[in-house]
Amino acid sequence: MGKNFATLYGYQPAALIKITGEDAFSFLQGQFTNDLRPPPGCVTYGLWLNQKGKVIADSQLLRFEENRFLLFSSTSVASIIQQRLEQYIIADDVTLWDETGNTQGVALWGEQCAELLKGWIGVMPPPFGRFLQHDGILIFSGRRSSEDSYEIIGPGKLLTEMGKQFVAQGCLQATAPVAELARISSGIPAIPQDIGQADLPNEAGLEIPAISYTKGCYLGQEVMARLKNLGQVRRHLRGVRGTGEVPKTGTPLFQGDRRAGEIRSAVATEEGFIALAMLTRIGLDEKLGFSYESASSLAQHATVWMR
Repeated sequence: MGKNFATLYGYQPAALIKITGEDAFSFLQGQFTNDLRPPPGCVTYGLWLNQKGKVIADSQLLRFEENRFLLFSSTSVASIIQQRLEQYIIADDVTLWDETGNTQGVALWGEQCAELLKGWIGVMPPPFGRFLQHDGILIFSGRRSSEDSYEIIGPGKLLTEMGKQFVAQGCLQATAPVAELARISSGIPAIPQDIGQADLPNEAGLEIPAISYTKGCYLGQEVMARLKNLGQVRRHLRGVRGTGEVPKTGTPLFQGDRRAGEIRSAVATEEGFIALAMLTRIGLDEKLGFSYESASSLAQHATVWMR
């Protein structure tokens, strides 16, 4: 996708959970894949893993005070995350409050999204890794596009009024497929659709934005350390494109008689579709296309296009 002025997309967050208690920081630090030691005012992206290092969910954690956090996820469901955390709250003073249904969200991305926000709130939006509270809303960097991206969380009525003002200034109001097109074309995985409980973070390139190798122990940390030492996983999430109908999630991809991977998410384009697919690293010929059936004609196919 080319550069655009700005695009907004209204949505219902999948998870908004308040986390408090005297042990909130120490508990979360022992569960989350990324380091939560940055001070209040910071937001940190990371993962929730199982003991085998497989991906349960992802979140951004906003730290308001030493032991007061807000957990946000646009795609990982609150009940799954809450269940995962509650399994390990033993004698810890930690309280979880599911606030998902009480708040709406707007994603904003594009060349001029920061200027739009500045015009609305009167100050520049926060830099990456920080969040801003303003008149009952929260603003922080998002994971929607390779362009500048922000998440804006707050009361639905207020966000609706904001959206109207932005559209009046030339901002594009996106549908869900447009938002998916921005995400997929930017190679940003959605959890659990693109990477889930059968997958390792490194298979989707999430070790850089989501994993700390220096913070100390957390659930799944030993597996992450072994993977770092090994240097490479056997599969990876790649961008593919093709013609014809948009393939369904789980559609297998073959090279000859050999299964090379499967489609995880896909969206229509003017030429056909683009998708994220989990592909093998072993014996993959990137100069060849993929068929949907073993040893079938390549008339219906996709070709690797993104590193």
